[in-house]
Amino acid sequence: MEYLPCETAEQSFGKTEKQCNNGDVSIDWLQSANINTQNRAYQREKVSNENWQQNIMRTVLVDSYAGIPEIHIRVIKTKGSWKYELIDGQQRVTSIHEFLSGKYPLPNNMIFNGDDISGMEIEELRDDFPTIYEYLVEYRISCKWYEDISDLQTAHLFIEVLNNVNDMKPQEIRNAILGFYSDYVRNTARFEPHELFKRVKTTVKTTEKQHLKYFSPNFTLAYRMEVDEFLSELLYLNYHGIEKGISHAKHRTWVEDIQKPEGDYASSFTDKKKADELLNFALSIVKAVPNEFKVKLNSMTTIVLILYAKKMCKRFGDVNPKKYTKAFFETHLLWSDTSKQLYRNETMAINDNQMPPFNELFGGKNPNAIQTIFKVLDKERENGDIDFGIIKLDLRKTFKRSDIVRKWQEQGGKCAITGVELALNDIAGDHIVARSAGLKAGGVTEYDNLQVIGKLDNIKKSNMSNEVYKEKIA
Repeated sequence: MEYLPCETAEQSFGKTEKQCNNGDVSIDWLQSANINTQNRAYQREKVSNENWQQNIMRTVLVDSYAGIPEIHIRVIKTKGSWKYELIDGQQRVTSIHEFLSGKYPLPNNMIFNGDDISGMEIEELRDDFPTIYEYLVEYRISCKWYEDISDLQTAHLFIEVLNNVNDMKPQEIRNAILGFYSDYVRNTARFEPHELFKRVKTTVKTTEKQHLKYFSPNFTLAYRMEVDEFLSELLYLNYHGIEKGISHAKHRTWVEDIQKPEGDYASSFTDKKKADELLNFALSIVKAVPNEFKVKLNSMTTIVLILYAKKMCKRFGDVNPKKYTKAFFETHLLWSDTSKQLYRNETMAINDNQMPPFNELFGGKNPNAIQTIFKVLDKERENGDIDFGIIKLDLRKTFKRSDIVRKWQEQGGKCAITGVELALNDIAGDHIVARSAGLKAGGVTEYDNLQVIGKLDNIKKSNMSNEVYKEKIA
């Protein structure tokens, strides 16, 4: 394996026999090279704070015996030149970049060869101690160069080789699976976040922290893709049915399968519209949670809150968000009360084990826990003591064929609007009062609201009233 320092590396790229070669780079080269240090799909969120970054600078200038750990660079051939992608070492390199860009000062207690450079900004260091500045930019970091490797090989390298002993969270691994679905999750959760994931900053004892506006402050953001994980789990459970639960293994397999060449989202995320609609619905539910219950909006509770509401909408038509969220958490309190112990008379949904206090069911997303939660919510809703804000709508969109034929016969075989005779194969059931007018206006799919008209007229009429349509065709 050749050794390629950055000053001579480009002369060897494309000529070496191996795809991976050892080498080193100077900080000066890292500053000037065409190297991408931004988060890639397979990389973690940036988690380093200023203190961590300052300690990197301490290693470079003071504790040089330790050395900056090796970084890994992907080499990509472009027209007439090379560009580079930092596979591993992003936070180390970015920390140095940001000091050189003036984004933070050196830490306290920094003595370099007897010179006190504590707390200095880059411009002050460059002007007052040029030799130290030169030492800094000439500092070298060991690296490995990777030529001619694909996106998938790069992701595999990051996950399975470079980080196989690190504490990578499951979502960090899933995010490394490249594809249109992963792009949607990452962008919607972080880069171009949906309003549901709006972040706000608070300062506690001079320490600035970031948290999600509509969730519990206990929904910790440690910049480890927590929001990506919440979003992907929500989409997975909505796709498969929340009652089936979720495991890390099944979740990862699904994310891999849907983005394979033969997968559902191989060429695009075709369910983006449905996903956006789900998030808009989720936002309306989460925003309606009474203030006293906001603290309970962790990942598991919020997913259950959203998808149980969606289930009720699918079954009955709609829910009043304020009434529904209040009822959900009143049930949560009632069935978690260890003095009342309502749960003592209940078993788990899948087995005959004793049901624990309700709040203990939210520790995991397994089918037994979720189905037991739904069983309790259904029980309280059916009892009627707590108003879940269910709005029952007429979910039928079309009339029965037998009713259409019967009404056609009552109309003497003629169109209810034009009076033209209709053949049996040219009849369509039409709402006299359109469904879009709502139940209060009478827009139900019931026999009394049925009239028979021709198929073409039915298409043209859409949701117009008879009077408006008659004027249009007159």
